[in-house]
Amino acid sequence: MKFDSVIIGGGLSGLTCGIALAKAGKKVAIVAAGQSTLHFSSGSFDLLGYDAAGNVVDNPLEAIGQLETSHPYSKIGAENIEQLATEAETILNESGLKVKGHVRKNHFRITPMGIMKPTWLTLDDYFTSETAQALPYKKIIVANIAGFMDFPVEFVAEGLRKTGAEVETKILSIPALKERRLSPSEMRSANISKILSTEETLQEIADKINSCSSDAEVVLMPAIIGLNNSQNVAILRSKVQKPMYVIATLPPSVPGVRMQKLLRGYFEKSGGLFMLGNKATGAVIENNKVVALTTSALTDDNLIADNYILATGSFQSEGLKSNYVKVYEPIFDLDVDADSQRTEWIDENVYKAQPYMAYGVRTDSQFKTQKEENTIDNLYAVGSVLSGHNSIRQADGTGVSLITAMAVAKNILNK
Repeated sequence: MKFDSVIIGGGLSGLTCGIALAKAGKKVAIVAAGQSTLHFSSGSFDLLGYDAAGNVVDNPLEAIGQLETSHPYSKIGAENIEQLATEAETILNESGLKVKGHVRKNHFRITPMGIMKPTWLTLDDYFTSETAQALPYKKIIVANIAGFMDFPVEFVAEGLRKTGAEVETKILSIPALKERRLSPSEMRSANISKILSTEETLQEIADKINSCSSDAEVVLMPAIIGLNNSQNVAILRSKVQKPMYVIATLPPSVPGVRMQKLLRGYFEKSGGLFMLGNKATGAVIENNKVVALTTSALTDDNLIADNYILATGSFQSEGLKSNYVKVYEPIFDLDVDADSQRTEWIDENVYKAQPYMAYGVRTDSQFKTQKEENTIDNLYAVGSVLSGHNSIRQADGTGVSLITAMAVAKNILNK
């Protein structure tokens, strides 16, 4: 099977790169082994939240210019980030993911643990604040669904109170979930989202909120409605008599599943082929070029392409692996940036930056990969499989995924 580009990995970076290439008229296939880490999404996209010293970044574009040369953004060039970020935001909006935020000014979201974190873009039905110290509302109700345990209400409320807000918590008992509540495993967000999204249940939730929120300025709820699109969230918000927003839950993430579905749908609408359940198993490399990709589902037919893009993620999604001897990339056995001594992979102080978080595939300035110190001319890497940054410490993971995906798409189109 012959394509212009084959992308390995169907998460945020793979889908974004695929959409950019497919929109330009290229024949693109995505090989996806299974669910992506979008299912853990917070509902926000971080560009750069913290600098190297751990200080909150106000203007990401200014701070990007101060990053180390090994960071993926530095390879792109600070002067090119704004344009790529704008193009990535356009893709998100065109796919149906309406977002708010600005590339030159971080805003703040609240985590399920009640911590205010800086971010770049956030889904427009989420609660955000321009600052971490003062919220746009002073009287807040945090409402949860009875039996839903993946939303620590008191942590969220306490985090909001630290800003000076007056916060009440409410528990909404929904009869449609009575049998589900008998088993905690049945009360996961993805399991109950469809039940909560019926017209009758949405009206019931709105009635219960309206009956207990007369003194509140805003109502906040866990993001557990709208598995396929944001329409049901909009319906609920229209029925509630106060401003209403949602807050991220512990995984699995209902908005994350929505992101995956909408981005995949846009990729396929743009002409791309999405091969779910097909795992890349190896490749044929000749004269420093990939000439064929082998996969688990196409045992008698290799995937042939002019370009290949590795978007398999980091350790969580097995884009990187380790044993007692080394850290390695499992499909192509590419060169990786990692300490050779296993004792250097972690810091015993769990509160410090962990070295392994910055490990990843080694690339040149065009994000072309290397094997045995030779550049592979048609194999690129994007997203969290890349080395040179700590996505937890710097709050830049989704930004790196989006920006490097756009940069590689542009590099391929400009060949």
